[in-house]
Amino acid sequence: MIISYSKKFVFVKTRKTAGSTLEKLLYPYLDPKMDICTGSERDGTSELNIEKNTNGHISLKEIKKRFIDINDFFFFTIERNPWDKVVSSYYFHKKIKPQFFGHLNFEDYILGCPLLPKDWALYQDHTKVKVFKYEYLSDLITYLNFKFKLNISKEELQNTRLKSEFRKIKDYKLLHTNKTINYIQNLFAEEINFLKYRFEG
Repeated sequence: MIISYSKKFVFVKTRKTAGSTLEKLLYPYLDPKMDICTGSERDGTSELNIEKNTNGHISLKEIKKRFIDINDFFFFTIERNPWDKVVSSYYFHKKIKPQFFGHLNFEDYILGCPLLPKDWALYQDHTKVKVFKYEYLSDLITYLNFKFKLNISKEELQNTRLKSEFRKIKDYKLLHTNKTINYIQNLFAEEINFLKYRFEG
């Protein structure tokens, strides 16, 4: 999560959507005295003006409750095709929690994991939040550069992608079964309907 009082924006950080990458790219443009960034010790992104190890995935509702004078700020977030998002989550959990997930195949993980990155509740008041698609991150960078007079290059975006080395199979369609396709269709129904995602298979 980022709250920039200096530039008047709030980034609502969702899971498995390059949120830590974006924090790292935006960090040099934050005011060290007044802006807030939760950061991530695991990803090497520094926290700023907030308690260490604060959960970075704070909902819009909680942000507006905890922090003042931000109602007229620009709120934005990133969402990702859920069938792809859970593949990223699968490899991430196998890497950082091998004692729980290391032995699971993909279908068992999807059908039994309580930690799937279902983040609709973080930003569901989407009349207040502009939702960018993970699949078009370069468009997000272009938008932020123009709106807030930043100078983040597409090369910086490409070179800053964090945790991408965890994933062994890039094409999400290769892992899904009929059971997982239908399960994700139901679990992520709000995101799928709102952003018109579909399983490209």
